[in-house]
Amino acid sequence: MTDMRTEAHVRGVRMISRRNFVTIAILMSVLLFLCMCLNSLKDYWNDYAVNTYTETAENYPSRVNLYLPGKGQTETGEDTQETAGEEIQVARSLVVLVGEQDSALMGTAREWVSYTKRDLLEYSSLTDCRGEGSRAGLPEMLVLDSACVDWDSRGEVDYLFQCVEQGTHLVFCNLPDVSVIESNSKVRNLLGIRRVVEPEVTVEGLHLCGGFLLGGETIYEEEGGDMENVFPWYVLGSGTKAYMKGILEGDVTNTNSYPALIWRKSFGTAYVFAVNGGYMEGTEALGLLSAMSAEMYSYEIYPVLNAQNIILAGYPGLADENREEMDRVYSRSIRQVFQEIVWPGLSAGFEQHRYRATCMMTPQFDYRDGNLPDEEQFVYYLKLFKENQAEVGLSGQNVSDTPLDMKWQEDQEFFQNTVEGYDFTSFYGGKMTDEEIGKALGVGIPTSVRTVVTDRGEMQTEVVRFVSEDVTAQSTLGDVIDGTHRNDFLIKCLETSLGYLSVSFDMTKVAYPEGEEDAWEKMSRAVAVAITTYGKAYPGFDRTTASECDRRIRNLLAMDYQDGRRGNVIELEVTGAVGEVLFILRTHNESVAAMEGGSFRQLEQDA
Repeated sequence: MTDMRTEAHVRGVRMISRRNFVTIAILMSVLLFLCMCLNSLKDYWNDYAVNTYTETAENYPSRVNLYLPGKGQTETGEDTQETAGEEIQVARSLVVLVGEQDSALMGTAREWVSYTKRDLLEYSSLTDCRGEGSRAGLPEMLVLDSACVDWDSRGEVDYLFQCVEQGTHLVFCNLPDVSVIESNSKVRNLLGIRRVVEPEVTVEGLHLCGGFLLGGETIYEEEGGDMENVFPWYVLGSGTKAYMKGILEGDVTNTNSYPALIWRKSFGTAYVFAVNGGYMEGTEALGLLSAMSAEMYSYEIYPVLNAQNIILAGYPGLADENREEMDRVYSRSIRQVFQEIVWPGLSAGFEQHRYRATCMMTPQFDYRDGNLPDEEQFVYYLKLFKENQAEVGLSGQNVSDTPLDMKWQEDQEFFQNTVEGYDFTSFYGGKMTDEEIGKALGVGIPTSVRTVVTDRGEMQTEVVRFVSEDVTAQSTLGDVIDGTHRNDFLIKCLETSLGYLSVSFDMTKVAYPEGEEDAWEKMSRAVAVAITTYGKAYPGFDRTTASECDRRIRNLLAMDYQDGRRGNVIELEVTGAVGEVLFILRTHNESVAAMEGGSFRQLEQDA
């Protein structure tokens, strides 16, 4: 019996059909291919030695194409009012600025005029503006520093009333002294203030209403707050609408009487906007002016960058440096930390929120210690970044303070030995001034670089600009990992005005930590919070690299456009740009049904 069973078993094995044998063979071959050949093929197709982003270099506008605001050449800035079936031409003709020409306030307003392609006239006082007003024609908007208005002059206040009666919108970037408002009923009427409650009040938080800035309604509570919270307490009168208010402690019943910070007063076809405090003195003014302009008309359409950038400054490190400190903090070398700890954590967040990093590399952090960068590591990262659509740029920083020309000479030798001819198109300058960048372009930065990334300075008004004939500069907000209310408000303003967010993380701190807060374990949590917070808050905007953003900067700075509306159809004509151009459309309880000649996506309600 035993022998028969064995014979039957053997006989069964021998009876496998040819079809089954072929199937098994095919499956084994596929598994062998997947296990052994796929990575080799991916390696073969990964053209890591060619920079994908070099196409920006020749095909897009340079400084010679820069749009310059006109000087009020149009005879009139009147807006044609909407009538059923008739064409509506929204005037972007003329903005008049009244204020100290060298002030940050006027600098930001001037920048906004340039981005939105309006004409511009500037005066140091309202007296000068009145004297030349007939030459300028009727402006679309009069933007004023209240300190440059003679509030004791009845003629000047009457002139402001004449402006709104004729359809000119007024924007008061700040307010006159409380005593002026309290004693002059005509000024209160112009500003929409019913009464002054207190010359100064301290609020517990701020309420930003929805539908004004992109990003929606926000409550900024006192805890962790750094917003301005001490200002005069005004109660608004009839015909006004508040966009931001202070929150008083305890009383949550009568919010209408809360201290107003930003509001408007309606005068027929024109509005008077007022800002109580210093919120127009920085880059925030770009977003506030865009939001105010969107409130003035039945619709507003304006060009934007549509670019969300993550800049990793000083990443990756390719040399075995600072070994003693690395062993103490991480029990690993710099190369192991960046490859095994940092990148896996970053890439997960990037993938989840569709970010594409720009890795501003410095082959060495310390050019004095003799530890040279590893060529194999460089090739590994080029392949890795290519697969993840990340960009490789250059960083001008190092911990040894080696001059840029000497640093670049050593870097150049390394690159030539590894991937000769690789064109870097972006450069990280950190806190470099325009003067320092100009010098660097002549002595250190390779000629293939088309854009310089810098961290925004406190007094800087320009967000994007040309720093030479062919090189642009784009500002970051730094790491914004402190999560302050002021940073969040600034980001809302930049998203509203330009659809732009650029943050930089200094990865040099990971390699050379100055304290426990610089260690990656702590920094990674802050980076993850920033990526997640703003990735979720603005999902409708594109994620770009520095060189992709450079292309959009060139188009934004070079282009001009005209728009008009006939019934339910808005027509847009663009000149001066190459390839794709991007706009934000703001409406009031209207949505886009269809579009010809382009595509659209909804950012939020009415945007």
